[in-house]
Amino acid sequence: MTAIYLIRHGQASFGKAEYDCLSELGEQQARHIGDSFKVRVGGFDKVLRGSMQRHQQTADGCLSAMGQKDIELQVNAGWNEYDHQDILAQFNPELATPQGVRTYMRKQDDPHKALEQVIGQSFKRWIGSQHNADYIESWPDYQARIQTALSHLISELDGEKRVAVFSSGGPIALLSQAILGVPAENLMALNWTLVNCGITKLISTRKGAILSSLNEHSAFEGDRKHLLTYK
Repeated sequence: MTAIYLIRHGQASFGKAEYDCLSELGEQQARHIGDSFKVRVGGFDKVLRGSMQRHQQTADGCLSAMGQKDIELQVNAGWNEYDHQDILAQFNPELATPQGVRTYMRKQDDPHKALEQVIGQSFKRWIGSQHNADYIESWPDYQARIQTALSHLISELDGEKRVAVFSSGGPIALLSQAILGVPAENLMALNWTLVNCGITKLISTRKGAILSSLNEHSAFEGDRKHLLTYK
């Protein structure tokens, strides 16, 4: 059996022009989760990441803290996140850019609540699959991409016992949702509970992948509670 640790990236730069970049806090999270892994598992036998900058930065921080910065790191864009900006834009063109989102929020009486509602509605439209042709990547294509990434990883295992995958909340939520049989329309509710640098552990067996733990983040409790974030 092989333990596959799906690691969500550290805090990104939400609301900034360049979202795909760890914040200073995100860099701290990556290093701290590396310290935790070093104590808990020692080291990884195989490491993969998505091709996004936040995946690279999280992997670099974590592996450096573990003393594994020289380990071969495979890059597979199949582990990348959905294009949230496109999903928002197809629901409301006003939300096509980060600046557009900020402008929209300033117009609202309750910006936080309004943003939650528009995100929920946007993703409901995407997952509903009635407008697949509108999107850069449709919901069915997104599902297939993530499932293929996992299948490809499992097919290439050659005795490795501890595998790390640095990815995003969407792919982790989707795989967890599929294994647990959670309806697709609940994907975002699951996704929003995932913490930055949280760990979801899959066990690869002859019968398929088993969900061993979901969103484990004990490393960010106690005196490290200030490192706990969700975006």
